[in-house]
Amino acid sequence: MLSTAIKRPTKWKHIFSHELASRTSDKRRILDELMNVLLAGRDTTGSLLGNLFFMLAKNPVIWEKLRALRLHPVVPRNEREAIRVTVLPLGGGKDGISPVFVPKGTLVSYNIYAMHRRADFYGPDVEEFHPERWEDGKLQPRRGYLPFNGGPRICIGQRYALTEVSYVLICVVQEFRRLESRDPRPWEESLALTLCSRNGARVGLIP
Repeated sequence: MLSTAIKRPTKWKHIFSHELASRTSDKRRILDELMNVLLAGRDTTGSLLGNLFFMLAKNPVIWEKLRALRLHPVVPRNEREAIRVTVLPLGGGKDGISPVFVPKGTLVSYNIYAMHRRADFYGPDVEEFHPERWEDGKLQPRRGYLPFNGGPRICIGQRYALTEVSYVLICVVQEFRRLESRDPRPWEESLALTLCSRNGARVGLIP
């Protein structure tokens, strides 16, 4: 497939490998880029699906209606190292609106897990799995909702991951009329490379 892509890079414009081949003929580079996307998307998407089905099985009413990314972001924290001296315009001082000096080499970390639990954005029921909060379009947390990061460093696999999850979820919904929980315990976090359910997702699928 790679050899074909390199020889005829314009034939399949919308296939990832052919798009890469249109920019380079280095097989090693193409393989590295493919593995970077595919491997990074495996654990994260798998964790998201597990968390999603766990929560849906615990909430049968929502299963009947059909966004677990807010409560259980699969990458719950992010870090960046300052490559140069910089000043952030906000975030310092007692009021949080003063500038912040960031020396070169400083590791800056932010906690997405905590950001997604801000009651000032999501309301007093912030700990509840309540997808309807998104329905009327009034909820606009902007930078308070970052399951895929944001800005120029946003996850390049965002659409890929959401397409995978949507496809699997829709197939399951079409095939099974009920999803039942087989685990009486509440959701418990397990943090490794991704944030996932410590006890897995024990559910029953009823045709």
